[in-house]
Amino acid sequence: VDERLVRAAREELGPGRTLMLDGGRAYSVKRALELLRRVEEHDLYWFEEALQPDDLDGYARLSERASVRIAAGEADETATPFRELVERGRVDVLQPDLARCGGFTVARQIALLERSSGVEIVPHCFSTGILVAASLHFVATLERATWSEYSVADSPLVSGILQEPFVLEDGCLAVPSGPGLGVALDEDAISHHRVA
Repeated sequence: VDERLVRAAREELGPGRTLMLDGGRAYSVKRALELLRRVEEHDLYWFEEALQPDDLDGYARLSERASVRIAAGEADETATPFRELVERGRVDVLQPDLARCGGFTVARQIALLERSSGVEIVPHCFSTGILVAASLHFVATLERATWSEYSVADSPLVSGILQEPFVLEDGCLAVPSGPGLGVALDEDAISHHRVA
């Protein structure tokens, strides 16, 4: 099934756009490598979250043998698991979620891994427009910023709680420049999600 999805995505995107695959922690090392061999012609940028978060030895084996970047870390908290993903798991891309990892304080510690190891850092960001703003600010501080995740899902939390929702322009988002995170909340929209 995943092979067909990769093929369909590549056909839709065409050859000049970046394609990334999220494994949803559903693979073993063997199955992940088999899939990567079958989709090699489709020029993946990375294979994200192929294994369980704590399978550091598996990530090391996968990273050694895979022909694409291996990305992980979206479920991790504190800086220690990210250091282990680099040192033991030998992943190519760290994906801290600022709402989970420990906010900007821990994100700054993770950014040090970019400088010391050369690992790429791309924040996981799938929940709210507030997290999008925080992630964009974090990415703007990185020495080698590449990507920041942005959900295009039809979710009221992603697009509906900000007074001015983010707008993709040619696949890019501007880093908000207002006070704080640079975004203002739509209090009426938020009140619809409150639970007593």
